[in-house]
Amino acid sequence: MSKRVVFYYVRHGETQFNRDGVIQGGRVDSALTDETLPVLDRTREALRDIPLAAVWCSPLGRAQASAERVVAGRNIKIQTLDNLHEFDFGELDGKPYKGHRLDFARHFVKQDFSDIGGESGEQVRGRAERAFRKMYKAARNGDAVLVVAHGALLRSCVYEFSRVSAASKKIASLTMKVPNGSISIISCTDGEFTMRTMPQKPEDFCPFSWETAED
Repeated sequence: MSKRVVFYYVRHGETQFNRDGVIQGGRVDSALTDETLPVLDRTREALRDIPLAAVWCSPLGRAQASAERVVAGRNIKIQTLDNLHEFDFGELDGKPYKGHRLDFARHFVKQDFSDIGGESGEQVRGRAERAFRKMYKAARNGDAVLVVAHGALLRSCVYEFSRVSAASKKIASLTMKVPNGSISIISCTDGEFTMRTMPQKPEDFCPFSWETAED
């Protein structure tokens, strides 16, 4: 029997570190800004008619707070999955972009922070795949699943799951915009994942066109 699950991937809301220009990866965290709460409310409204069967979330506080806002009013448990945490940027995590921008860019283009105590892109893509396979296994055919996590992790998902050439995957993962509160779609049919390469802002969200897209 065929099994298809659709994952609605939401990036967390804007944080104080996002606002203040601080590098924020997997080993640091900061609170959501007041200004991002209406954005997350629009995300919630965009997903209002989606019958969510499960909600999975990064263990980091910014993602947890965002998930709570997005599913407010629903009687549904938020499950934490460690493999959904953000890319670990090593020694650069928590440093201001000012004075560290070039060093960050050099590592980011290579998608490898392992030489400064962080993760490599290969490590992040591997755990992203493990996370989605775990969520897929736990779901039933036809389920819609909400995933609340991070921007750099989503870029790794693009590299891992999009159906384009290797060169296009790399370009997309490095250049795509991932707005706070944006919604992306990852689907899995009989164990094979696909995704759209660009996320949408909540106000642009159209679930039917996203669910049928296979590029």
